[in-house]
Amino acid sequence: MVDNSRPLQESATLTQDTSQSSLLSAQGLSKSFGGIHALSNVAIEVKAGSITGLIGPNGAGKSTLFNLLSNFLTPDTGEVLFDGEPIQQLRSHQIAQQGLVRTFQVARVLSRLSVLENMLLGAQKQTGENLFKVLLQPKQLKREERQNRDRAFTLLESVGLAEKAYDYAGALSGGQRKLLELARAMMTHPKLILLDEPAAGVNPTLINQISDHVLRWNQEGVTFLIIEHNMDVIMSLCQEIWVLAEGKNLARGTPEEIQENSEVLEAYLGQ
Repeated sequence: MVDNSRPLQESATLTQDTSQSSLLSAQGLSKSFGGIHALSNVAIEVKAGSITGLIGPNGAGKSTLFNLLSNFLTPDTGEVLFDGEPIQQLRSHQIAQQGLVRTFQVARVLSRLSVLENMLLGAQKQTGENLFKVLLQPKQLKREERQNRDRAFTLLESVGLAEKAYDYAGALSGGQRKLLELARAMMTHPKLILLDEPAAGVNPTLINQISDHVLRWNQEGVTFLIIEHNMDVIMSLCQEIWVLAEGKNLARGTPEEIQENSEVLEAYLGQ
């Protein structure tokens, strides 16, 4: 069996050498919880305009890495660069304002707000967030509110939730909540979306719909980094895949290279 995927040492060097084309890159990320090393010297690179996959067996550290990249957790060591700038000093909402947003394996919505209200919460840097601007710029405020509602309805229409706009978000099914979370992420005008298992607990028809949305939004300029256990989704969507095992980089490569990597098959697929 031919092993064409690139090892950790080479991947770290490539990340440094190609930083100009990287929208998101991290080097030397480590994180421990008590005496347990969740991540050890992990590197990752997401090229602008790509759909990149992140896979690995349960406990490999994928969710911890997502939490570090989005600054939900602080790394013990290492650095994260987004759009060429370090982001560890920023809070999560500030990172979102820079264009890096994430979803969760179990979709998070505000159940007692309507679907439309959940969408409008995703709009960034609104005039209405500043009391003085509310008083001094009422026309701009109304114009932004109209634009945000129009964008929200356009996105809801694209994911098939326009008819649910005035329903409580808590009344949606699990799959519909995932679609709402995706659409709300798009409300932020993101540069990069971290998708945490978009296909988990979703029926095959909806998986295909989510994949279609990802492909369409990627063609419109949005970059994606996806954690996913569904190999059909990963292999069909991603141009490059990074593999974690036991909190460390195992391999990176194209879908074809990863499928032929004996170490990945042993660690992740159990073959």
